[in-house]
Amino acid sequence: MKKIFLIMMALLSMSYCSIFGMYGDQDDWIDFLTDGNQFRARMDQLGFVLGNSTIKGTFGFRTQSSSTQLGYILLNNNVGTYFGATISGGIGYTSEAFSIGIGYNYTSHSLFPTSDNFGSHTPVLMINALNDNLRIVIPVQILVHNESIDQLGYYRDNYLGISTDTQIRYYTGIDAFNEIRLYVKYGQLGYKINPHDTINYTQEVLARSFGFETRFYFLNTAVGNVTINPFIKVAYNTALHGYSIMVRALDGMYEEIEGYYPDSPAQSYEDINVKWDKNPYDVTVQAVLGVTANSDIVSLYVEPSLGYRAKYLGKLTYEDQDGKFNFDFKVNHYLSWGAYAELYITPVKDLEWYFEMDVNNSDSDSTGIPVSFASTTGITWYLPEF
Repeated sequence: MKKIFLIMMALLSMSYCSIFGMYGDQDDWIDFLTDGNQFRARMDQLGFVLGNSTIKGTFGFRTQSSSTQLGYILLNNNVGTYFGATISGGIGYTSEAFSIGIGYNYTSHSLFPTSDNFGSHTPVLMINALNDNLRIVIPVQILVHNESIDQLGYYRDNYLGISTDTQIRYYTGIDAFNEIRLYVKYGQLGYKINPHDTINYTQEVLARSFGFETRFYFLNTAVGNVTINPFIKVAYNTALHGYSIMVRALDGMYEEIEGYYPDSPAQSYEDINVKWDKNPYDVTVQAVLGVTANSDIVSLYVEPSLGYRAKYLGKLTYEDQDGKFNFDFKVNHYLSWGAYAELYITPVKDLEWYFEMDVNNSDSDSTGIPVSFASTTGITWYLPEF
């Protein structure tokens, strides 16, 4: 009882900070069934895992996409109350032979007050087998909203979106070829819109995409005081309808796509009757070297990568009320590079400070900025098992 009281006091005190919580509405749930009891507080996370060797549960908040905003859980102003994070909860059963868990997430779009009830529901299924060597997570993000929303003079209604960020991992136990990962991403979002405030007509629009990524890890080898684990990463994403090559049910609403118009970005969606002659795609092939070094207090993991990227904006000819459009782009070729790092500092056994950094050029063609930088930091307090 004393342990539970201390944990709840910590949660209440941290709820006023600008940091959020646990697994979110994407594929990070793949770690839930193997994570031990802990309280985690990072710039984009706040939450806990509690349980014993058989049953465990989790609850927390997370900001990890364009539909949420880093820095607050609830915001009140003269317009209304805004919810700025994904709220997550889940429960799992664990054993050596087979583990299963279910989770639920609710994400309210940060552009709309909570009174609009505009948000996505994301149930999650997690399965581990073969002594946790096989891990599967299937989140399904669902958005349904039938009421009309006036956003910047454009009336939109009948929202229907569904997307998934499925991940499968298999650890072979063989150093020569030790791990395989598969990420599968599918998403679509459709709604009706009146794109003009002076012309009365309704247009039905749709954005749909498909993508996958594979990672093949091999030659897991100790070299002196460090361990190296190189892998090959192949990623492919394509727009099946509209302009976005990676549609998510909630985030796809106001996603802006560069490169189609010289003076303004395109939206992710397009009229439901418009079909691509040749679909846009993005392909990346990278060689990555994972390097791990450990001491009694500090653990460091770095992941430099170098490869090739091809991006194609597609071919499309159509005509609507706004005029005639003719897109016929060439394939662009890029050098793809990145540097990812994780730093863990453990001054005492149960308390850990974590720092993560990712530097790459993944958005340089659309933003004009040669370097993309992201980072997060925070603490993890490892708790005893019940």
